[in-house]
Amino acid sequence: MWQQIISGLQAGSWYSLMALAIVLVLKATDVPNFAMAELGLLPAFCTWALIDGAGLSWWAAVPAGLLIGVVLAVVVERTAIRPILAENHFATVLMTIAVFVVINAVVQLVWGSEPRKIDSPFAGSFTVAGQIVAYEQLLSIGAGLAVTVALVLFFRTPLGVRMQAIAEDRVTPRLLGVSVTTVFRTSWALAGAIATIALLLQGQASLLTDQNGSGLLIKGFVAATLGGFSSVIGAFVGGLALGVAENLAGAYVSTSSKTAIALLAIVVVLAVKPQGLFGRHQAREV
Repeated sequence: MWQQIISGLQAGSWYSLMALAIVLVLKATDVPNFAMAELGLLPAFCTWALIDGAGLSWWAAVPAGLLIGVVLAVVVERTAIRPILAENHFATVLMTIAVFVVINAVVQLVWGSEPRKIDSPFAGSFTVAGQIVAYEQLLSIGAGLAVTVALVLFFRTPLGVRMQAIAEDRVTPRLLGVSVTTVFRTSWALAGAIATIALLLQGQASLLTDQNGSGLLIKGFVAATLGGFSSVIGAFVGGLALGVAENLAGAYVSTSSKTAIALLAIVVVLAVKPQGLFGRHQAREV
């Protein structure tokens, strides 16, 4: 069972990172970004191309991939999202879905649907108490924890506080001199980098295909829902819990039940606690 839990924590870390990217944009701009996974998928394929095609080392290609993720997210925010942000909220959501489709089509056009493997210097494993632990698993879990701690500290900085203020009310902070442009650009840039990390870790541990983004996006939204969509720690814990639950269900119930577990978790949590496990109750006029 412990082996399943360790594997679940690794997968859960990818879900947590995707959830953190979704929560970061939502907290800053109040936009549920359905293109978040694809903003990491394209840079992940670029990283693979730099390693496998251009012959760069992993240590040089990964920073380049993260930079591509940051630039891509900022360009999407500036050209596709910002111009319609003042319009109907539904239009913004539809725009993120359109961006998802466009980026996925570009990936398919350039690299096709053939699975790829991102080679990393973290191959190998060691044994602890009779359980095999791969270095890739430690890397994924450590990266998820490090990003979570960094975001918790970031939201306590003046810029992080401004992000949350803008999400609550875009008019008053602007009157007080807060730069909405800087807040939006920073949140999307950070989210693009985090989404790229999630796709890179998944591509290193398993395979990288054009379908990785859609699967990770669903799990990321499930983890964010479990965490209440407003809590960084909640998103991280939600992702880990989802990964472990999936792996245990796959091992002891059926592999076909793994996907159903994710949706069942949403139904149960929302039925018992609609604001999520770590979310705050907010009254809404109906």
